[in-house]
Amino acid sequence: MSDASAASSASRALWRNLHRWLGLFIGGWFALVGLSGSLLVYEDEIDAWLNPQLLVDTRTGSRLAPEDMPAKVAEAMPLARIERIRPPREPGEVYRVIIQAAPHLRTGSPRAEVFLSPVSGEVLGTRDADTSGLARVYWVRTLYEFHRNVLLGNWGSNIVGIAGLLLMTSAISGLLVARPRQRSGWKRLIGIKLRAGLTRVLFDAHRSSGVVLFVLLMLATFTGSTLVYVNYARDIVSVFSPVAPFPVVPWRDTPPDDWPSFERIANGVRAQYPQHFMREIHVPSKPTAGYLFYLKQPGDVHRLGDTMVWVHVASGDILFERSARSRTAGESVMHWLYPLHSGSAFGTAGKIAMFITGFAMLLIFPTGLWVWLRNRRARQFEDERRMRRARAADTRDPASSRHGVLG
Repeated sequence: MSDASAASSASRALWRNLHRWLGLFIGGWFALVGLSGSLLVYEDEIDAWLNPQLLVDTRTGSRLAPEDMPAKVAEAMPLARIERIRPPREPGEVYRVIIQAAPHLRTGSPRAEVFLSPVSGEVLGTRDADTSGLARVYWVRTLYEFHRNVLLGNWGSNIVGIAGLLLMTSAISGLLVARPRQRSGWKRLIGIKLRAGLTRVLFDAHRSSGVVLFVLLMLATFTGSTLVYVNYARDIVSVFSPVAPFPVVPWRDTPPDDWPSFERIANGVRAQYPQHFMREIHVPSKPTAGYLFYLKQPGDVHRLGDTMVWVHVASGDILFERSARSRTAGESVMHWLYPLHSGSAFGTAGKIAMFITGFAMLLIFPTGLWVWLRNRRARQFEDERRMRRARAADTRDPASSRHGVLG
């Protein structure tokens, strides 16, 4: 064997061992993260299916505007302070409003999500905004927190980020192990020999699914890990292109009685962006925060829209805009992270692709585990058979055995 062939074999063995042990130790974790990520691609749809009493309203009629929601919330909850309003996208959906239930408390006020009919403004129900659990109303939030931080807060986020980097390593090592020695062998990587034995079929399924979905697996894990460490990513991207933080709204000495109403502010944004619809509105808690409008139009890649507008709370002036026409290259990179991770960057096809990619981990892990267990059992069986043959040979030729001992 030439030195080059020996080096190639040693390198392949190294990657094979790395791929094997990563799969054995945290392959189950990869499968769970993939499953949760797949379901979260359609989190709104699943939440509505689980909780139609909160998230579905079949009444017909003219739809109330977002600026009508504060009065409707105040009727039912006079002490509440609105933080965020999310209008419905499609018929049958509802208004979702995040509130502080008791902002007068000096300690942290409990936050709740209020669901309102877009036709009548009737409060359909509420749920705690920060609670996780296995109850139907909290199931999707629990799934999200598990996918984001394993339900362990900041420590859990670090675990998820590191696990994502290890999954990238596993995918790369798997591809390096599977790569054929000749170019003509690449076609065979995606084939499955259905007439072969079960172990060979599962091996082919493991290898072909990993190779076919390699790019999507890398995209999902890279963007996921980057979102976990988004502050570090922002610092790195800023080295090459500026990434501005969210702006601070300048203070203006205007008496509160002269501040424009929320209705006037919303109408001003509509007039300025007639082709957009409001996807989410953040209501300021202090004068230096301002209103933040997420605006969406057909073709946008982000689920909340690609345009963000800050409006001065005291004057109603549009102060800042962050959109495709104003973002720097660095800001565009950061903006695309979530759409790429969720698949929404490529519309329905992208979401389906990411859904399949996450579910594929439920195929890749158990098939890899099965093949390893079968191969391990075969090696053990071969070792036992070799030992039995050696003992049988010693029994047939005792003189040879004594000679071996004496020698």
